[in-house]
Amino acid sequence: MKKTLVIGAGKSGVAAANHLAERGTPVVLADSKPQPELPYELDGRVERAFGREDTGLLDDVGEIVLSPGVPAGLPLLEEAGARGIRVIGEIELAYHAIVATPFSPASQIIAVTGSNGKSTTTALIGEILKVAGRQPIVAGNIGEPLIRSIDFEKPRTYVLELSSFQLETVDTFRANVALLLNVTPDHMDRYPNFDAYAAAKYRIFRNQELGDTAIVNADERRRVPRRSTVRVWRFSSAVHVDNGAFLDGDQLVIRTDGNERRIPRASLKLPGVANAENALAAWLAARAVGVDDVDVQIAFGTFAGLPHRMVLVRERDGVRWINDSKGTNVDATLKSLESFSPSSVWLILGGKDKAGEFERMRDLVAEKTRAVLTIGKAAGRIAQALDGAATIVPLHDMEHAVRWAAEHAKDGDTVLLSPACASFDQYRNFEHRGERFEELVRSL
Repeated sequence: MKKTLVIGAGKSGVAAANHLAERGTPVVLADSKPQPELPYELDGRVERAFGREDTGLLDDVGEIVLSPGVPAGLPLLEEAGARGIRVIGEIELAYHAIVATPFSPASQIIAVTGSNGKSTTTALIGEILKVAGRQPIVAGNIGEPLIRSIDFEKPRTYVLELSSFQLETVDTFRANVALLLNVTPDHMDRYPNFDAYAAAKYRIFRNQELGDTAIVNADERRRVPRRSTVRVWRFSSAVHVDNGAFLDGDQLVIRTDGNERRIPRASLKLPGVANAENALAAWLAARAVGVDDVDVQIAFGTFAGLPHRMVLVRERDGVRWINDSKGTNVDATLKSLESFSPSSVWLILGGKDKAGEFERMRDLVAEKTRAVLTIGKAAGRIAQALDGAATIVPLHDMEHAVRWAAEHAKDGDTVLLSPACASFDQYRNFEHRGERFEELVRSL
């Protein structure tokens, strides 16, 4: 039997390697780091090839499972292509496992992608299904990897957050309900251009067929499913739509198949226009799988949001400290800034640059901020992009930024960590960054 090579010893890679080993497949786990920090205990049957990227790894390999954080342009993968070795991702591997279960037809997959809002929307759909008694499994780019979360005992509804990286390596994967929340520039350090990034997102509609539902932001003008048998619903906070959901003043409205139902905006615990859009998309997903609107409204009132997304850490001497570490791109930070009063925000920006278009922040930063406190490797480029739009204070790291903000912020101000960057220059992930911010703020 040929071996399967798993590349990348992160969560999805280790989970995929363990899954394969448990089923008797010879598996090699490779990572460029000589001593990667493993997120889970590795099955003893998995062969380790750490600190290697050479083509010798391909000997006697029949298939490669590529972790989402590993770029597809590696020379090793180019050689794999030349040898005709199939490359898939952990999501595709997990889909094969779900389809192979005897009760597969009774399981459903709801998949969510987008540049912003996908974690909140995925978690909200999960909350709605819990209220409805559906016992959903929420996984993918949120929580545990899908391959580690599969229920092999009974049919389940899987609610998956999928990044563009994960969607690059799907092939036969099919979502019964697929949601595209938005597509704005992100990860431009990975993709050659915006169209390539958008194309990866649109792979979520791949393989949808009769009876499936595609849910798309009404602002998206690209063509969605290729098959006319796929039901398309749209949502918007700005315009009314005839077949989908929209915001009408202080009402959330769903209109499908000639029927209309309304839920007061005040029923939704999450603030902001962006979260209203997330809720509209989640409501459509719930409608697509037959959940009652009453359960939707109950979930809207109980779901308090996610950690590291616009979380009020504390109020000290009239100054609010907000953790929005999950704001890892320019558009996420812009959406967060919109909700604040003019000239009230001390904005902490910076981290690992993803080739973000920081220039697009100039107008809102000029309107909303008292100063921009820069940290991390992207600090210099941010300062150049925002020069003249705001006072820029270079502070290198979180510790200095929090200390400086504590000394200068006044009653009525807000200190907002919304970095518009990835975290990997100084932290393990955005959660680690947010936790450090909260720790520093609470110790003031």
